Amino acid sequence: MSLNTQTRRAVEAALTENPGAVLDYIAKDYEVSGTDVISCLPSGQAETISGDRFEEVMLEISRWGEITFLVHTDDVILEAKGAVPEGKSEGGFYNLYGKPIGGHLKAENCGSISFVSRPLFNTDTHSVQFYNKKGACMFKVYLGRDKERNLIPEQVERFKACRERMK
Repeated sequence: MSLNTQTRRAVEAALTENPGAVLDYIAKDYEVSGTDVISCLPSGQAETISGDRFEEVMLEISRWGEITFLVHTDDVILEAKGAVPEGKSEGGFYNLYGKPIGGHLKAENCGSISFVSRPLFNTDTHSVQFYNKKGACMFKVYLGRDKERNLIPEQVERFKACRERMK
């Protein structure tokens, strides 16, 4: 989608005013897509690639260990902590056969993938966010944390290396 100048400025102002805001809420408040909000993040906070690289990114994530897999709709914010299993394309889906993270993802609907590094609720985060071709978020993968709630350094390194490699 393409934002008009007035809406872009309003979204950018909202992000400046509350840098740790939930992106989905900003999208809803301004009646724009998630990818529109991603495009308004300050420089360096998001790197976006084509959704055509879905399987490649998911395979990489399957090597990271325990993460938080998040699906956010108007009615539910569902989080599952665990390792993403290596998936398999079959029957029109990218299938994850694992516990607690399992399911059937429509990879062909993925329009873009954003590597996002920004504060959320006053805590630094790194996530990989998958958006459909309409700009709505399909799901997000947040890096894991240790017992003290610190990001796991090896995952941060892998995230950054993957982001650079995918650019």
